[in-house]
Amino acid sequence: MTHGRQPRARPVELRPLSVRTPSVLVMTHSHPRLTHGGAEISAQSLFRQIKANGGRSWFLGCALAGGGARLGAPLTQPFGSDDYLYTPAVPFDYFKFANPDPQFPAALAELVGQLRPDIVHAHHYTHFGVEMFSVIKRASPTTRVVVSLHEYLAICHNHGQMVKTGSHALCERASTVGCAACFPQYSPRDFFLRQRYIQSFFEDVDLFLAPSRFLADRYIAWGVPAARIALLENMPPDAAASVADMAFQRAADLQAAPPAVAARLSAVGIPVSAVEPRRPGGALGRSGSKPPTSGDLTNLPRSRGLRIGFFGQMSPLKGIGVLIDAARLLEEMKLENLSIDIHGEYRNQPEAFQAAVRQALGEAGANVVYHGPYENTDVQRLMRRMDAVVVPSTWWENSPVVIQEAFACGRPVICSNIGGMAEKVRHGIDGLHFDAGRAASLAQLLAGLARNPDILTEISATVARPLDPAAALQAHMAAYARVMA
Repeated sequence: MTHGRQPRARPVELRPLSVRTPSVLVMTHSHPRLTHGGAEISAQSLFRQIKANGGRSWFLGCALAGGGARLGAPLTQPFGSDDYLYTPAVPFDYFKFANPDPQFPAALAELVGQLRPDIVHAHHYTHFGVEMFSVIKRASPTTRVVVSLHEYLAICHNHGQMVKTGSHALCERASTVGCAACFPQYSPRDFFLRQRYIQSFFEDVDLFLAPSRFLADRYIAWGVPAARIALLENMPPDAAASVADMAFQRAADLQAAPPAVAARLSAVGIPVSAVEPRRPGGALGRSGSKPPTSGDLTNLPRSRGLRIGFFGQMSPLKGIGVLIDAARLLEEMKLENLSIDIHGEYRNQPEAFQAAVRQALGEAGANVVYHGPYENTDVQRLMRRMDAVVVPSTWWENSPVVIQEAFACGRPVICSNIGGMAEKVRHGIDGLHFDAGRAASLAQLLAGLARNPDILTEISATVARPLDPAAALQAHMAAYARVMA
């Protein structure tokens, strides 16, 4: 047991490179041509930026459809000469992140042996398997392995989200007994062996990158040495480059809401300091929370309405239920100058959840507009129509791409006060926090903003601008230099 203060991960320092620009094989658990998750987008942006700046880079994604790989050909190149696609021949072992595909180790070893990259940078280890790190090291001993951490997959068997099964209550720390309580089909011994299995292959990783200190601290507590974790934000989407010249300040030195913003927040009853985290609920549906009193809505300006946007997957823990419940509360208060625009997809979710979403949207009221799914290329155009972007997730999150996208457009973010969300969004500076999982807290906040919409105008002046792709690439090169030196 560790006593005293826990070691912390260090940010990557942007020092001039003392080594040549490395060649990099970028890997991700899917492929951006097939799915549009944050890891796939960040990985593809890294691959493209390296090539655009004269470096050598290759991409290796994964496909799960199509009934398995052709015999003897687990790797194909349907998207280009430097772009590889792995199609598994057998189902993946999600319990210990093992890949039982007998063809993959030899195929990966042959590819790495031919390319001889200086760096293999893996976004995720799902579908490839944690054994790939050992395969890479054997095939090319001089190659360094870098892994970007997403979610808490190695720590938590519940989709890497560190919430309890059934109740969706937040989980503070993994334990063999606690994990077995969530998954009674496995014993505490099974979870002990699971951890040891994954950690044994993590030994072959030279450097882990964590986009948030919150996530890094969770992995350090689980057993990854702090010296092998560095803090580094994921590569921003390629489209972020087009807004690099927008007129909003970084204001990175601010630690609290500016006095003008603090005064406006206080005037409408919004806490000036970040709200202390509470345990959120989880299920989609009415939260049972009481609405704010009608006195909160006096003197509402009617000249314009605020538009609050939700963007992304409408999955159970993304808080869509909290958002719709908050909209219901605002509807009951007859709030007319605020609308909630929902851009997202839910048809890839379990049928029971789809039915619950359809019912909730049907009962949400006139202040909710559902626009359906959208293309990533349209996100900036859609976000610029909004006054703020809401991220109501009820799990810890890590570093949601939607926050980067909102910041790139100069839009404040209204988010749950837990995990990487609360770390990325400084209350009163980059956006505002509300009690995670509490529809009444979100409704109270939105009612206050409707009462004084200038709050969001003030905050938009201090929203942190994410690294543009060139600066983000430099940061990645500094991380590579750290393991190559």
